[in-house]
Amino acid sequence: MPLEWADAGRQAAFQHWLAAVAPLHGLRPDSVRLASADASFRRYFRVDGASGNFIVMDAPPDKEDCLPFVKVAQLMSAAGVHAPTVLAWDEAHGFLLLDDLGHQTMLDVIDRQHPQANL
Repeated sequence: MPLEWADAGRQAAFQHWLAAVAPLHGLRPDSVRLASADASFRRYFRVDGASGNFIVMDAPPDKEDCLPFVKVAQLMSAAGVHAPTVLAWDEAHGFLLLDDLGHQTMLDVIDRQHPQANL
């Protein structure tokens, strides 16, 4: 299913950016599909690569500031917390390539009766 874009200029910027980062990360641009959307202006896409799946964050910079996300991801990683790694960032357009942490969430695996036991 092709991605829907409300802005043809943003779509063109995305396709140009993805074409540039695809060879560097072994991505298959033809496999891009919607992964999820949240309650903000961000959207998330999943894209296949030679070494597995990746996530693309689409965060229009006039609506979303990605810098705090990038900083927190780096801090979490430095602290040994399993967090998305920012592999590529088009700051001007708000496109980020992240490693894919999978479909499972913390709420899926936590023992609700003994939540501290998983630490």
